[in-house]
Amino acid sequence: MNVHTALRRSPLIVFALFAAAGLRAAHADDARAAVDRVVADYIGLYAGQTLDRWQALFHPAVVVAFPGDQGAITTRGLEEFVARQRNYFATGRRISERLENVRVDMGRRIARVSADFIFIDEGEESTGKLGLHLAEGQDGWKIVAVLFAYDKE
Repeated sequence: MNVHTALRRSPLIVFALFAAAGLRAAHADDARAAVDRVVADYIGLYAGQTLDRWQALFHPAVVVAFPGDQGAITTRGLEEFVARQRNYFATGRRISERLENVRVDMGRRIARVSADFIFIDEGEESTGKLGLHLAEGQDGWKIVAVLFAYDKE
């Protein structure tokens, strides 16, 4: 008996296949919405008074990497990365960041986000490219890698 004959004879199999496909689609929609929330919080919580909540978006072993002007690649772990952000906000400077042209590519419990970023410091804008990699673990979606580079002036 071929697959088509089996499917015609067993409406329960057809129902189960459609139900499974619906569940996968619902999970994919939920996963995408969760990733979109993390990306929104990555920008929305980037402020001196909410850095503790911002820090919670990252996996404890996150790697933050960026190329330096002299050709070296600098990497930081979570504590050093957040400490530098805290110190910068502590200067009292008006800083913020926004994203444009955000693209999200979903996989099975992983996501890749790429975007143009605009970093604003005392009204002065600097642009660049940002990449975030996320993974879904027991405590939800976490950023596991950040890669960014400022555009040349």
